[in-house]
Amino acid sequence: MISRAGHILMFACALTACAGPPAGGQTTATPTVRTVPPNIYEVAPEQVQQAQEAVAFIEVSGVATVSVPADQAQVSFAMETRGETAEAAATTNAEAMDRVLAALRGGNLPGLDLSTFGYSLQPQYATDPNRVRTIVAYVASNNVSGTVTDVDVVGRLIDLAIRAGANRVASITFSASDTEPARAQALAEAVGNARAEANVIAESLGYRLGAPLEIRGGAQRPIPRPMQFSAERTMAVQAVPTPIEAGDQTVSANVTIRFALGPALAGR
Repeated sequence: MISRAGHILMFACALTACAGPPAGGQTTATPTVRTVPPNIYEVAPEQVQQAQEAVAFIEVSGVATVSVPADQAQVSFAMETRGETAEAAATTNAEAMDRVLAALRGGNLPGLDLSTFGYSLQPQYATDPNRVRTIVAYVASNNVSGTVTDVDVVGRLIDLAIRAGANRVASITFSASDTEPARAQALAEAVGNARAEANVIAESLGYRLGAPLEIRGGAQRPIPRPMQFSAERTMAVQAVPTPIEAGDQTVSANVTIRFALGPALAGR
């Protein structure tokens, strides 16, 4: 009899014989298995939170405009003189402008503030038949602005300046000294208009309007309103006071608001 150990030994030898070298006497190398690392993507915590908190919303815009009475005005005028020499033109201009400023300061105009904002002295040329240019005169121009805190005296300011010798009025600008209350009112009305519109949309969809999530926009400060005035006036028309209407400024507000869509209405 063959013992159990002999059976095991014979089976092991058989396995060894079966696993002999391949044809050609070369051994086969064990294949290498490479591990591919997994792709890992990072998600910012705020993105996760936004995804978790995502809600339906309504986005609407609201506008409003509020008028503000102008309570101050600025008049820009000039004295332009001509002389054969630069000195003559400048001297004549200075004397004439002194008379204009003195007349305005003595006119008892409320809150009068005078300031020079431009001065020029330029030659004037003539061209002869041979196309040769020569200086024939000089022109001096002194530009002054006068600000008053009562729009009702603007016409009188213009008349005083012209009667004293000013020969050019460039522009008149009206403005409101304090527009902040009007800006606040315009903003409040714009927000109210936006909310009212959002309410109509939400209720039409069968929902209540939720809390505001985001708001954009605001109210701009108004730009002073300019009024064009005749560039030149003569002494002949000064028998009648110059009529000037100040008008109003407008403050506009524009907002865009995103509201959350609230719970469904009962019975809808």
